[in-house]
Amino acid sequence: MRIVQLADLHFGAEDPRATDAATDYIGHLAPDVIVVSGDMTQRGKHREFQMARAWIDNLKRPCLVVPGNHDTPLLNLVSRASSPFQRHDSYFDPYASMLRVDEVRIDGLNTARGWQARSNWAEGSVRLRHLDTILKRNTGPDIFRVLACHHPFRSPKDAPLRTRTRRGAAASDMLAQSEVSVLLTGHVHTPHAELIEEPNGRYLAISAGTLSTRLRNAPPAFNSLDVTPTSLSVITHDFDGSAFEPRSLGSWRTAQLKQK
Repeated sequence: MRIVQLADLHFGAEDPRATDAATDYIGHLAPDVIVVSGDMTQRGKHREFQMARAWIDNLKRPCLVVPGNHDTPLLNLVSRASSPFQRHDSYFDPYASMLRVDEVRIDGLNTARGWQARSNWAEGSVRLRHLDTILKRNTGPDIFRVLACHHPFRSPKDAPLRTRTRRGAAASDMLAQSEVSVLLTGHVHTPHAELIEEPNGRYLAISAGTLSTRLRNAPPAFNSLDVTPTSLSVITHDFDGSAFEPRSLGSWRTAQLKQK
């Protein structure tokens, strides 16, 4: 089973060469599902959402989209405070449902906020009750579980953008103790895969790159995950200006991901 993981498309500040090339390249990869870990748009404008929705539709694959902090109306402070995800939901509600393919289940969690009472409102925040509800869903012992959101629970090592997700440490501990094996995130614009070890468990945290012009220390990129009953391999696909080149981020035994 193959998952393509995208994040931080930032339509309105997208790299047209990268998005155009990714359309054909993703078709060649033939994923079973696509997951977008937030920030479909740059400023949450209708025109940007329209471009993003058309691009996702054109991929013609089952898709799960979760919102990011850039998917709120940046310049409309009233809407950003009172109904920050109304626009996002109106465009991407068809892509908001859980995905299940074979023995793999993917759920989504919104960690973005329209406004927060701290200097960097763009940082993530986890509603632990919401997370707990997702984690406790009865899916059966043989289901490989994946959770997608925008903000990493723990700041990825060596990423140029350090993250401070509110209640991220508690969320990370809850995830490690649960049946979820993989967390798919964005926000840092850097491809990364890291086994997160907590006192009572572990999970694999995977961050995708960006297909926008808002680069940090990596070229435009996205990830693909190949899941079998016994293994998981993660490849990032880096864009060199004309084509994508695959690069391994690592391989793990699926049993290893949930050892206590």
